[in-house]
Amino acid sequence: MDKFALISFSDTYKNLPMWAYYASNFTGMCLEFDPCELTIGDLQNEELCPVAYAENALPSLTIADLGPDNLPSLIKPRLTRKRIEWAHEREWRYLTGADGKKHYVDDALRRVLLGPRVKPEHAKRICDALGNRPVEVLRGVIRGYDFSFQSIKPASSLQRSERVGAGNFSRHDALFEESKLELFLNVSIESLIQECERIKLRPNLDEICYINIATAEEDSIIIQTTFKLRGGHNTYYKNFYYDRNLKLLSIGNQ
Repeated sequence: MDKFALISFSDTYKNLPMWAYYASNFTGMCLEFDPCELTIGDLQNEELCPVAYAENALPSLTIADLGPDNLPSLIKPRLTRKRIEWAHEREWRYLTGADGKKHYVDDALRRVLLGPRVKPEHAKRICDALGNRPVEVLRGVIRGYDFSFQSIKPASSLQRSERVGAGNFSRHDALFEESKLELFLNVSIESLIQECERIKLRPNLDEICYINIATAEEDSIIIQTTFKLRGGHNTYYKNFYYDRNLKLLSIGNQ
């Protein structure tokens, strides 16, 4: 149990009770992440689980239950279960193998939503800190029963965002068997190159290493990449799988 840590999320940002008790009575903020992009960083091998809400707790565990083979299957449902009164939170949890910082790629954080009672000086500090990041900052507004958000800082374009990774891409080094790819794709090979040029703009992209027809994913191509995180370390290889029309199918690990 010492090796477990929890990171809690919700699938909604408009829940007023949560703004009251988790965001210091509407003076705090809510961070909106893209869960697919979170798999690229330090959470890449962790599972995002929905919380189950119930009227009764699961049975207590005994020493006999805690064998190494069945421990994860017993612990997980207990760490993702809450009383039914909390169902309005619509919570999801990462169960991580260790506590401490978890770094993510910059564009995994999509928006920062500030409460309507946030202090102006705090809002300015947040906008300044995210000035060169692809992150939009919004501030909440309450009018009667309506709770909405207004943008106070647009997301920086990828071209203007602060770089973390080197952004390396060489068509000559990365593209394998170009003639086979041309036959495989329903679009031009130049469309594939344009997609790689788009990917390399991502702030944390360190290198596009390899492009070819995939063997692990049927009827798809693979673009293999590495990303550098703000903790100073690189991710394992991240594989982007596309169909013949360059529609993104999935993101996986090496």
